[in-house]
Amino acid sequence: FTIAAGEVVGVAGPNGAGKSTLIAMLLGLIESDEGTVEIDGIAPRRFIEREGVAYLPELMTLPLSWGVEEALDRLASLQGIATGARLGERERVIEAVGIGEHRGKRLKALSKGNLQRVGLAQALLSPRRVVVFDEPTHGLDPVWTARFRELVGGLRAPDRAMLIASHNLDELERLCDRVVIIDQGRVQRIVEV
Repeated sequence: FTIAAGEVVGVAGPNGAGKSTLIAMLLGLIESDEGTVEIDGIAPRRFIEREGVAYLPELMTLPLSWGVEEALDRLASLQGIATGARLGERERVIEAVGIGEHRGKRLKALSKGNLQRVGLAQALLSPRRVVVFDEPTHGLDPVWTARFRELVGGLRAPDRAMLIASHNLDELERLCDRVVIIDQGRVQRIVEV
């Protein structure tokens, strides 16, 4: 299957279907055993080295002793955001995901949902043409699940492709243009929504 620029595509399937493997291939972490995975006509690793990808893993693991602002500053540095621009970008994403009241806290003091929102914030630090969310609403309460839908709507752009992997087919149907159902590493069907 393909994901065109301007499109949001969901990937769903049972546990072990291959969603995480697909994401690892898109991130250039592993190569496919068969078939081809390309981003903008080139190998994923080469694309990522050149342009980067916005990525939210299913479980965001950071040192729990870090503070919220410290974590975002460090991640902004790793993403290559210039020192002078980091504060502005950090403030923008803190506001976007509504974690301002938690900015002075250590990560270990945050709930599962607020940790997920820190993960969302780091994925939004740099504007990227490719966005990959793996179980992005994991741990979010109903209010923030609805806000996540608004975030995705705000990220839609003619030059941006988004992939969202989730077990929640209903949520994918609300967010996506198409949903690809996979099982045992193979596409079973594609649902237009």
